[in-house]
Amino acid sequence: MKFFHSIQGESSRAGEPCVFIRMTGCGLRCTYCDTEYAFYEGEDKAIENILSQIETFGCKLVELTGGEPLEQEESIR
Repeated sequence: MKFFHSIQGESSRAGEPCVFIRMTGCGLRCTYCDTEYAFYEGEDKAIENILSQIETFGCKLVELTGGEPLEQEESIR
């Protein structure tokens, strides 16, 4: 996963500062995907580490994006 700070461009929160968490681990290969590194890169992180990294941005709006949730091992339980 990768973290970055930007401006939300969609939804009712458009224009607000946002921390994006770009998930990885997607095998779908959609033709419109703009995140090819998500096909091959990524690492597991403990929730405590994720929260610590989010806090460094000083931003309250967080969005999870990318990856394919149903391909994650935890979703089959």
